[in-house]
Amino acid sequence: MNRKHPASSQAKPSLEREGLAILWREAVATIQALQTPMGVMASGKDDLFHALFGRDSLWTILLALEAGRRLPTPNAQEEGNTKDSSLLQPEVYRDWLFGLCEDVLCGLGSLQGQVVNDINEEQPGRVVHEHWDPVPPAMQEAGWPVINGSYYGAFDATMLYLIAVAHVDDFFDDRRLLESLWPNIQAALLWMLDWSDLDEDGLVEYQLRNPDGIGLRNQVWKDSGESIRAPEGQKLYYPLAWIEIQGYALEAYTSYLTLAQKLGRLNPELQAKIEPRLEGLRKGLARFWLTDEAFPAIALDGQKQPIEAVASNPGHLLWARAVNVEQARQICKRLMEPDMFTPWGIRTLSEKAYFYDPFKYQVGTVWPFDNAVIALGMEHYGFKHEARELARTVLEAVQLSGGPVELYMVLHDYMIRSPRIDQKLALVEYPYASSVQTWTAATILYLITLFLNE
Repeated sequence: MNRKHPASSQAKPSLEREGLAILWREAVATIQALQTPMGVMASGKDDLFHALFGRDSLWTILLALEAGRRLPTPNAQEEGNTKDSSLLQPEVYRDWLFGLCEDVLCGLGSLQGQVVNDINEEQPGRVVHEHWDPVPPAMQEAGWPVINGSYYGAFDATMLYLIAVAHVDDFFDDRRLLESLWPNIQAALLWMLDWSDLDEDGLVEYQLRNPDGIGLRNQVWKDSGESIRAPEGQKLYYPLAWIEIQGYALEAYTSYLTLAQKLGRLNPELQAKIEPRLEGLRKGLARFWLTDEAFPAIALDGQKQPIEAVASNPGHLLWARAVNVEQARQICKRLMEPDMFTPWGIRTLSEKAYFYDPFKYQVGTVWPFDNAVIALGMEHYGFKHEARELARTVLEAVQLSGGPVELYMVLHDYMIRSPRIDQKLALVEYPYASSVQTWTAATILYLITLFLNE
């Protein structure tokens, strides 16, 4: 990455045809370079996460699929109905994308949990959080709880796996692949039924199980230790029910029913277990709603009390189509307010939140992948103007950052001592960000397609 520092002037890059074509080719090349027979590595060789990460891999194919859906058909190319068709090569992209999706789904399926082991958070059917081959010596010395290279502390990855299988099947309709994945689909569903609703209240929540307290305390995409906090002087009670995971669970159960029905393997007993889960999740979403904000809380704590902070997480409910149209409108409107929306994308946490800190990993920084999921959700509900505006800001930030960077900061002028700047906000490098992140490359692909046929 070309390292970027605050400057007195940051000119907006061009999103014209030539610039988008370059971005597209570089993004595809990035993913191809990190693709392996087991799936795709989360970040570049010189970055921190050069290993197979379940969540990252699944979001990579989900976003790459959305790009594929929006590419012009061969007929449209022949009729000259798109400006960029000669550059995007939809047939070549589709062939490559199928191989990528197959590698990811089969690779993660081969690593699904087989036993209950609290040391590395493994349970039967659970999709791996990360798999290292070999395990770095520094990780071994630090006592990170990997067994045979695998750690399973991702609460959302198993749900995303079911959703991704359904999306891949909808796009490619490949019966052979779907049949081969059926044991993995079934195992993922059983994990959800057995492990995702710990207190049987209809919502999904998780609890760190490692007996020594080693591992990820926050087992969602915002998995850093500081990504959620109770107000000053109060205790954060676990297990946590994060808002976006309720949406993932809804779509995961629905995806399973669709896939099982297609294969003629819908078990009436399992269906009878799934339907009340769906009802419980739909009703449970109301418990997150913050009346004063007209917006959902980031999570409920172990006492089922809302963590009253405005964050980007509810934007993922739009992606999962988990709310009604009016709720979606309120979520979209709130995300686009100045404490969240910047000239380079939506922050992970509102500037008004009590634990906001733009210098920390996930409590005020901006993540391109997060913004892509939100933009896609906005599209689902017809908020196309907002989706395109969000896409524009993120693509400009990526261009200024010099590549598919993991995340970045957007800082006010008073936070920058030197050099002085003559603008209120500046795009600033996050010092520990991976300079090449695979799901950011997939983000670029999807966001570019929002500008086709202009």
